[in-house]
Amino acid sequence: MKACVIHGAGQVRVEDVETPVPQAGQVALSFAYGGVCGSDIHYFQHGRVGDSILREPMILGHEFSAAIAGLGDGVEGFALGDKVAVTPALPCLECEYCQRDLTNLCTDMSFMGSAAHFPHCNGGFASELVVEARQCIKLPSDADLRHVAMAEPYAVALHAVAMAGEVKGATVLVTGAGVIGQMCAVAARAAGAERIFISDIAPEALERSKGLGADAVYNAADIDEMRKLTDTPICDVVFEASGAPSALNSAIAATKPRGTVVQVGFLPPQAPVDLNKLLTREITLHGTYRFIDEFAEAVRQITTGEVDLRPMISADMNIADPDAVFARALEKSETLKVMVHFE
Repeated sequence: MKACVIHGAGQVRVEDVETPVPQAGQVALSFAYGGVCGSDIHYFQHGRVGDSILREPMILGHEFSAAIAGLGDGVEGFALGDKVAVTPALPCLECEYCQRDLTNLCTDMSFMGSAAHFPHCNGGFASELVVEARQCIKLPSDADLRHVAMAEPYAVALHAVAMAGEVKGATVLVTGAGVIGQMCAVAARAAGAERIFISDIAPEALERSKGLGADAVYNAADIDEMRKLTDTPICDVVFEASGAPSALNSAIAATKPRGTVVQVGFLPPQAPVDLNKLLTREITLHGTYRFIDEFAEAVRQITTGEVDLRPMISADMNIADPDAVFARALEKSETLKVMVHFE
């Protein structure tokens, strides 16, 4: 079979690897579509994502859809050819947090396409692969597998909205107009938010945001423009999706008293942030990490047509030329989500 394997920073190749055989409780899959994520890009650029450092070759990818190609012993509820959504998360189900249904905080998590543990956990960018059957959600026969491949990042956004609490009727600001920021806006709208504002430093990103349904956009590089949000704060909830310390400062400044800020993007290890307004306005600051049961909800909303994330797909590319794929993904001014396939 073919697989997209990362060996180190800038060293990614499509290689022939041994085809796995499903064991008891597992299913074999035929890859359909996959989305290139920010973490894939970090591995490509730096050979690491935070403290997750590549120490051996690893198959990339954790956003993908597939079809059932084989069944291990004891697997029920699936048939050959079934379309499936696949969560990359495989929590242990035994630790304290799993027992409290906080599986995203599992202390022994296996997450596809991650170098957090050694040996690394291979990802899903392979023409054929094997996963646990419990990672799969059977889809309707007419499901759009290209669209379903966006369920994982949308689940991240749904979890962020859940961490914010009630957003129905709220005025919401999203700082950072990348894929996750745009999906936070969609998820907040689906949860009943009344007004959605988006800020970013890139004019091209703001133009895209207008087309994707933002009620207003703000250039975060323009101090005077941002003062429209911060001089008299009107935002009930802010999702900080850029990971920039300056954006978190703006997020806090734009939040009303007793409002909520949800930090979605990863901040640098030492981030200069002014937290005084957390006290004087009694603002709640939440972290958010991956997702719990929101993956199934993301799949449901996508397959029922409640949300349409396809306008965020900027390119469909054959992964046979991974350097070209990552070059396109790195064109941030023109690209949101790059979707890959093996055909």
